[in-house]
Amino acid sequence: MQGAMILMIGTMVVKIVSMIFKIPISNMLGGTGYSYFTNAYEIFNLISTIATAGFPVAVSKMVSENCVAGRYRDNRRIFRISRLFFLITGFICMVVMILGAGTFANMIPNPGAKFSIICLAPAVLTCCLMSAYRGYYQGMQNMYPTSISQIIEAVTKMIFGLGLSWAVLHFTGEEYAQYGTVLGVSYPSQAQAQAAIAQLASGAAVLGVSFSTAAGLLYLMIRWRKKGDGVSDSLVVDSPAPESSSRLLKSIVMIGIPVCMGSLAVSFSGVIDLMTVTGRLADVMQTAPQTLLDCYGGNIPQAEIINESVHNYLYGAYSGKAGVIGNLIPALTTGLAVSALPAVAESYARGSRLRTQRSIQMVLRITTMICIPAGLGISALALPVCQLFFGYNSEVAIGAPLLEVLGIASIFIALTGTINSLLQAVGKVTLPVKLMVIGSIIKLTMNYVLVGIPELNIQAVPYSTLVCYLVITILSLRALRSSIGELGLFSIFAKPLLAGALCAAVARLVQNLLMTVTASRFAVLVSVACGAVVYLLALFLLKAIKKEDIMMLPKGEKMAKILEKYSLLG
Repeated sequence: MQGAMILMIGTMVVKIVSMIFKIPISNMLGGTGYSYFTNAYEIFNLISTIATAGFPVAVSKMVSENCVAGRYRDNRRIFRISRLFFLITGFICMVVMILGAGTFANMIPNPGAKFSIICLAPAVLTCCLMSAYRGYYQGMQNMYPTSISQIIEAVTKMIFGLGLSWAVLHFTGEEYAQYGTVLGVSYPSQAQAQAAIAQLASGAAVLGVSFSTAAGLLYLMIRWRKKGDGVSDSLVVDSPAPESSSRLLKSIVMIGIPVCMGSLAVSFSGVIDLMTVTGRLADVMQTAPQTLLDCYGGNIPQAEIINESVHNYLYGAYSGKAGVIGNLIPALTTGLAVSALPAVAESYARGSRLRTQRSIQMVLRITTMICIPAGLGISALALPVCQLFFGYNSEVAIGAPLLEVLGIASIFIALTGTINSLLQAVGKVTLPVKLMVIGSIIKLTMNYVLVGIPELNIQAVPYSTLVCYLVITILSLRALRSSIGELGLFSIFAKPLLAGALCAAVARLVQNLLMTVTASRFAVLVSVACGAVVYLLALFLLKAIKKEDIMMLPKGEKMAKILEKYSLLG
């Protein structure tokens, strides 16, 4: 829990900085321009997940288990092997992303995203190398390097991403105003020139992302050179002789590949959306354009209709507005998943079933107490929350109704990430892959069928996400219970659900009252604060928080005594 708190605080800082980056970028690029940015990011996430997601987990799991056995020489060798392995795989994936940029962009289909994909390709290499360091430190249950490197990434991304994108928009805009060209190329209409500028600005924004991953890697390399892993030389010398490099590499691959496939469960929804939604929307615009346009009144600009890019505009509104806010919830619980895996794997390796069971219960309890009220609250306040971050415009009008459903779906996305880590920690490394296949079939089928219905179009996407992750969560929990034993799931879920429902209802009620007296978009902050107070009170009255949860916090013992005095702990 201490490691999770470190990562969670770091994640919150990163998300705040990322919102400062993504909100102006979304407004600067517009719906179509942001679709290029998002599409490139989805391709990057897919390739980087394939290249890195499972192997840092494998390194983390092996390092934590070796610490139990005192095999520190093995750990040092694992680090050297993993760093070389990530260098090779990262370079290969970077080349694939550069050479295949046009193919990927056409597959989406969104040819304008090609330049952004190329600009983001170097980040795959640097992310791979960072994974070697992060996986090793997490296995040592030292979460500070990961958290600090993530903050450095976020700040660098904000500075360079916004700066480069603004520069491109400014100078190309001035060039077009004076000479009617963009980088020396003439365009038949202003709309086409703006589309070309959006492609360049999106590429500049993601180039800032590439710079940010290089900055994070540089920090980790400097830290390793100066401080190492914190294990004394005497412990390394006295540890048993290490296994062969080939055997360790084989273990990393055997654990990493199924874990990698399982990790795709959290991100594959975006990939499926990327590969199906814009294509199906384009089909609808060919067969029933007026039906689709009637769904949104005048919220789709005429320029998008002229350029035949309505499908990209709608996807940009969904991913750039609803998606950005909805993804905050799984990000908040990522720290729990990352921190839980080596800790639970260690207790499982010791053969301590009771300790493993209690650890899993705590992780699930904390996850539900975070994601349930956040998801329900975002769903209840979808429109005012979107207005808070993005103001009121056509894209918000399209994206806010989608966020009402996506907010609930994000609860199950967050749970899927955490439960997958727990299953991997207790040796069920292949099970998340099987569940991902089931979820993929559901998501793919619903997207293809429902998005193709003109009256539903992109409004069906968050529903397919909800059903997909709900099924995965239910099946994952059943598998976890069969492996470890009874986990008290009713108590873990029922109390946060009841408290979360009260939180969302109060927040919505306060927002409705405030709307009668003020038009300020910042009024939603008052509604959120009221909901949060009600939620905390409900948690204590329902005794949903355990003493051991409080004890993990700074000065937790003192807080626990006060709460016990009033019988507020479970």
